[in-house]
Amino acid sequence: MPGAWILFGLLASAGAITWVTGVLTARVGRPPVPPQQPLRAVAAALGWILVLFVGGVIAVRYTERVQPVALGCAATVLIAVLLSLARARLLRRTWTTRDRPGATRRGAMYYALFLGITLLVILLAAVPIVASDLFRMPYSPAWRTINRVMDRLNYTYNPPGGGETPSFPPWQNPGDAGLSYSDVTLTTADGVHLAGWFVPAPGASTSTVLLAHGLQDSKWTLLRLIPWLHDAGYNVMAPDLRGHGRSDKRPTTIGPEEALDIRAALDWLQAHGVGDSVVGLGQSLGAAALVNAAAPDGGLKGLILDSLFAEWKNVDYARNYGLPPEWLVPGVPDPVALIRRVHVPVLIIHGTADNLVHVDHALRLYQAANEPKEMWINDSGHAWSAWTYPELYRAKILRFLEDTLQVEGK
Repeated sequence: MPGAWILFGLLASAGAITWVTGVLTARVGRPPVPPQQPLRAVAAALGWILVLFVGGVIAVRYTERVQPVALGCAATVLIAVLLSLARARLLRRTWTTRDRPGATRRGAMYYALFLGITLLVILLAAVPIVASDLFRMPYSPAWRTINRVMDRLNYTYNPPGGGETPSFPPWQNPGDAGLSYSDVTLTTADGVHLAGWFVPAPGASTSTVLLAHGLQDSKWTLLRLIPWLHDAGYNVMAPDLRGHGRSDKRPTTIGPEEALDIRAALDWLQAHGVGDSVVGLGQSLGAAALVNAAAPDGGLKGLILDSLFAEWKNVDYARNYGLPPEWLVPGVPDPVALIRRVHVPVLIIHGTADNLVHVDHALRLYQAANEPKEMWINDSGHAWSAWTYPELYRAKILRFLEDTLQVEGK
């Protein structure tokens, strides 16, 4: 287990650094613990090893965007030396004045206060790291607890906005809606296995709609769209993106690696004879995956981008909590730059009540997109348009598909 060996190595390094700095700081003050108290000495050593270990791990994460090994180790050494020097000076004051009444207790209080502040700083430094790791892992079981707590507190981070009250069908798969479908397994270029549904059109249509869900959702989220797309004569492919649903657990990259998921779906459609006329419909993360996939090599005849951000660094995700998006997921390509390289019809959908991705992002995307292009702005929340305006959403999507694919008989 490489991870276990890495942790062991960091722990051993922290212990070695603690011992070395203890020797270096021996001249600063008397030995920190009298020889007659070996258990206290062992406890102090273990406590400092733990503090230095956690500090080193945090240092590695904070420097991971530059040179993680060199800078992480250097930061660990620096933290160890500074903390050990501060510890030695505090203990010097404690032991050199221990014969005075109350001096030992006062020195111990200083030492305890110093340790408390150190641990608090480390805890606060670890908060954005934990948040970043959790955000990148939509498959984490912690999200079930988080969502359950938010439900009990009646807290909604993504309100639906205007329009109808959203209603979700009781279906669990297309079969529950009376449709014939197949469970498919897709394999991406980097070896990730994806679960998906393929719903064939009632006739011999070769026109297909590829659905791509949003972050922390799954193909089930877009199940409501499948019946009317099927009835309109389109095949439907709906995969679970990596890290979501029943697909392999992989951290999200908000677009670039999810583009490999889109490519795997297109390859499957092409191999089964229904991949020549494909339009992608994506919400949020799914829309980002579609733009990332369409920009370099095409394969899609049109894009429907619902609640997509223009620049990841400027979205409103977690901004109120002091966690900038670039920290949560670094290196996300900007769709506003990618869409300039897309030369297929584009329909942009957004809501003015979106408090996660401001509607200004849609306006910037529309300005950057090539013709032909359309935009529909309503008063719904983030990726809520299909639920708060279901009939209007259906009409606009079907008209765009008809104009783009020119399916006979429509």
